[in-house]
Amino acid sequence: MRKGMFKSITSFLALTLLVVSLLVPIVAAQSTAPLLVSAQGTAWGIGTPYETALIELQVTNLYIDPSRNNTISPWVLQFDFEGDIKSVANAVVTAKEGNRYTLKGTTDTDIAYGETLNLKIETTLNGTIPAAFTNITLRPEVIAIPWRWQGTYKVNDIVEYNGLYYSAIQAHTAHATNWTPVLAPALWKPTIIETYSYSTSVVIDLDIIESWVLGGTYSAGQTIFYNGEFYSCVQSHTAHAPNWNPGPYTQSLWKKVEAPY
Repeated sequence: MRKGMFKSITSFLALTLLVVSLLVPIVAAQSTAPLLVSAQGTAWGIGTPYETALIELQVTNLYIDPSRNNTISPWVLQFDFEGDIKSVANAVVTAKEGNRYTLKGTTDTDIAYGETLNLKIETTLNGTIPAAFTNITLRPEVIAIPWRWQGTYKVNDIVEYNGLYYSAIQAHTAHATNWTPVLAPALWKPTIIETYSYSTSVVIDLDIIESWVLGGTYSAGQTIFYNGEFYSCVQSHTAHAPNWNPGPYTQSLWKKVEAPY
């Protein structure tokens, strides 16, 4: 009897260890970073008045914040960048202090858990290669507002009161001074919110379109940039003379092509 019981206990422990061993790698493989970031693009005219880069920046929200249903709304994106941003699709630059940019959404201002913010940025690089976005942060525009008498609140609004945070249970206006989050549990419930202090950086994966230079060596089919235009090399060669530059008199070497974007 004892021998059979020992075998049963041993089998149970072995099964438990097996389940734990299978679960641990899964947990360990999960990222604890609340932001996943990538960036890639194309640049040309580096160091010339035509310098331009078209960059796609992706920021995935992995913040776990039950007080906001794991959704950042409305979002604010900040980063350090050495170029001069000309435009951003679906967003607007609201502030720039030195190299520090602040962007806000122009259309969809909600980013749920697991959702990716996709921004298409037209910018210069100020000759900085490689280029990078550094100290990237993503946060709500307003993390919490101070509770105030006669303030009007919606369901799920978050306020700060005496150093603690509370979420509104029902929409209301604080008509009485004793309707504070501490004294009005029918209106407010304690909540914990993310600090949104995490930051990260990413080097931009850039495809550089070279500018034509005297003495440069070019391959057939290669696209280059010259004097505000794009050209494709007709035959491989080295630019031995200044008048071998792309243009109407060097059609045996170059043909004008559309912008590759």
